[in-house]
Amino acid sequence: MFAGPSADKLGMNKAYIILLGFTAATVSLVGATFSVSGLAKLFSGAPIAVMIMAGALEFAKLVAASFLHGNWKKLHLVMKVYLSFAVGILMSITSLGIFGYLSYAYQHTSSDLKNTMVKLDYMNTEDRKVQEEINRLQTEVDEIPASRVSKRLEVQKELEPQFEALKRQSIELQMKMREENLKKLSMQIEIGPVVYVAQLFNKNMDDVATYLIVLFVFVFDPLAVTMVLATSFAIKNQDKLFAPETVPVQTKSAA
Repeated sequence: MFAGPSADKLGMNKAYIILLGFTAATVSLVGATFSVSGLAKLFSGAPIAVMIMAGALEFAKLVAASFLHGNWKKLHLVMKVYLSFAVGILMSITSLGIFGYLSYAYQHTSSDLKNTMVKLDYMNTEDRKVQEEINRLQTEVDEIPASRVSKRLEVQKELEPQFEALKRQSIELQMKMREENLKKLSMQIEIGPVVYVAQLFNKNMDDVATYLIVLFVFVFDPLAVTMVLATSFAIKNQDKLFAPETVPVQTKSAA
């Protein structure tokens, strides 16, 4: 005699399939959201229409991939080729949309950081010019012989307003530079990992971000499609995959 499958065994099997389906749905939904948003930014002239079209194509892609997987042996060659080609093209479009979305998200902060750095460079240049002008005026005063005290005092008095104006300008520039440096620090914190990786490998920050985005693109949509196929396969073959273990029941022999 053999005992039937336990309730715990069946529960674990159902939970596994539910988990697999939930994972597939989550990755597909997130990937589709990123892709649709990225394509809408790419075709900003008609974002609503593009989002509707991209959303429909995303759904059709997953259904077509699942249909191909479940009916591959039954389909005509022409339909196999076309659907495989369509799924591949749609995966490429999805990857392009994801790349556009992530690139836009990075460039939004990156461009602000670059603008801040340009401002800092400009203000540093201006401050150097101010200091050079102050030094030039001071040299003009110092070049007057010490014996001509009255002349030196007269020139210094004439140049005093210019000294004060230049000093005020320098102080204002330094205060603005302090504010911009705080903004720069805040932006670097937002994209800190990219900055640190770029410094670690001695690479440009934009190049590191591009490599990271490409890795996301290569994994995201192929994984979503594969997880959908895996869920379809698990549901279709759950009896084979989760065959209950049979345990022989020993009975006592009669004395």
